[in-house]
Amino acid sequence: MSCNELFFSSNDKDETLHQRTKLSDVVLSKGITKKDELIEFLRPELSEAFECKVGFWLQGSYKSRTLIKPVDKFSSYDIDIGVYLFFDAESEEIDSKDVKSTLKDALSSYFEINDEAEPQKSKNACEGLKYSTFLTIDTPIYFIDGSNIKLATDDGWVESDPKAIQDWLTNCYSEKADRALMKRLVRYFKAWINVKWQGTGFKKIPSIAVNVLVAQHMQKHDREDDSFLHTALSICEELESTFIVNNPLGGSNLLTMPEDSESFAHQKLDELKAICLSCIDSSEFDRGINFSNLFQHYFPQVNISSSEGTTGLPAVVTVPEISICRYDKDGNHVETTTTDNLTVKKGDSLTFTICNQDSFNTYSDAQWTVRNVGGQATDANDIGHKVVGRLNESHKRDTSYTGSHTMECMITHNGVVKGFQAIHVQVKPASTLRRKKIFKGWRR
Repeated sequence: MSCNELFFSSNDKDETLHQRTKLSDVVLSKGITKKDELIEFLRPELSEAFECKVGFWLQGSYKSRTLIKPVDKFSSYDIDIGVYLFFDAESEEIDSKDVKSTLKDALSSYFEINDEAEPQKSKNACEGLKYSTFLTIDTPIYFIDGSNIKLATDDGWVESDPKAIQDWLTNCYSEKADRALMKRLVRYFKAWINVKWQGTGFKKIPSIAVNVLVAQHMQKHDREDDSFLHTALSICEELESTFIVNNPLGGSNLLTMPEDSESFAHQKLDELKAICLSCIDSSEFDRGINFSNLFQHYFPQVNISSSEGTTGLPAVVTVPEISICRYDKDGNHVETTTTDNLTVKKGDSLTFTICNQDSFNTYSDAQWTVRNVGGQATDANDIGHKVVGRLNESHKRDTSYTGSHTMECMITHNGVVKGFQAIHVQVKPASTLRRKKIFKGWRR
């Protein structure tokens, strides 16, 4: 399968980058229900608290239909609910901090009757709730008086109209196919940001800035992967010269962040640019390896076809020989094997060890990437993860979901891929009942 087909397919059942970034229908439907419940609670609560009409308008990734799966099962996705007070709070000299505080009190009241949610730590421009299942709801609060719309922040009232910028993004392209491509490209960039910023502590490139950048730099090609590569290169070159994304309607910078976060972003953008340039004229396999590194477990498994065997690999790449120790749910050893296709029972654990460590430089890294496939893993928001270790370190994986999964081992030295192997693991239910087939005789 070509990298183009691994990016996107019109068949939703195909395993693609686009499909793997999309939030599970089960998870999203639960989030929508919680969003609706919160709005129904806040409407009368805030109307009485502020003695005015209160409206709500959804914004952000949910509104623009560019939500993606969180990076792992410990992370959450956001639904943004804009809260609108229909009076000129500024002219009545009402402090924006008092407005935010009143909203926070209302959210705390909701928390007292809903044990699934708890108030978030206050942010400069919004309050919000964090739920126990993958969801965060942010509630920026505005006042609206005719065309005068301002957002309550800790620094005062600031001009902000998310509906206007959403309309601008929607109308950037008139063709339905172009709009769909733009949304897919936004999801790809957000997936890249999720994995590259994970655990760093640096501020991520904001979603609204990603949307504007893609809208302004989108390159259309026959192949989806080429569209991503050339759009990414255009964005990298733009941010290389000036690290600013102006609001297309107001001119304010959408990309403000601390100096250390900006420095980290430049580093990651430089890496992205270098990889995209190397992909332009590379083979399908080399592209696949690069995309696997860029998107990690979001990207589908890159395979060496059985007909090619090791000849499908570049000459400089060696296949790691991997020993797999299988244990049952009680910790009893079941088998040790070196196969690249394995069938196990749910609850079994697998320990992977590289046997031919001497075939690689001692200072090489072993990058283990788990890719989970299927409804159970998707609904648990656990499509995979990556762990990097030394060659002599074993890696243990539990089998929690039925379906077809893979363990990818990539050996790198000084950033160059030196070894590659993908092990396919089919997980069956923990127990199965074999029914007896009883012959009931011939029927006339």
